[in-house]
Amino acid sequence: MKKQLFLLISLISLQSCIHWEDDDVVYESNYNPIVQTREVFENSIELQSARPVSNAGKIYVKDQFLFINEKEEGFHIYNNQDPENPEAISFLKVPGATDLAIRGNTIFVHHYVDLLSIELNLITNEILTMTRTSDVFPQLNSPDGFEAAYFDVSADKIIVGYEPKN
Repeated sequence: MKKQLFLLISLISLQSCIHWEDDDVVYESNYNPIVQTREVFENSIELQSARPVSNAGKIYVKDQFLFINEKEEGFHIYNNQDPENPEAISFLKVPGATDLAIRGNTIFVHHYVDLLSIELNLITNEILTMTRTSDVFPQLNSPDGFEAAYFDVSADKIIVGYEPKN
């Protein structure tokens, strides 16, 4: 019993010899944020003509329509009435979009920090209504794990990406 107690006390006292991280070390990100003013950011949504898919993400089906996410860029919209020959209709440009949900005729899209609800007329290829709920999601963190708050970006700017420091 004395041996075990001595061993336990020795192990506890040896723990003080272990070098833990130095609290005085200042860590720095290897990236600079790419920012947009809220006005530019909010005006970046548009319905464009169809284009080829190059970096496909999730696929959604609603009635006879097919939505294919172009990662971080938006959504390709197809008429899928003939599944063997889907017809490209348009491209919904939503920079930073990675996901959407559809309820009824409303499309909900994640647009960096905001949540958009969009109604489209896919026959005339136009956006009928678009509602934006601001600051629903947090700003993007840097690729090396630094939170957006580290970069001290003003409230009227949105982080839309990061670039490596030179």
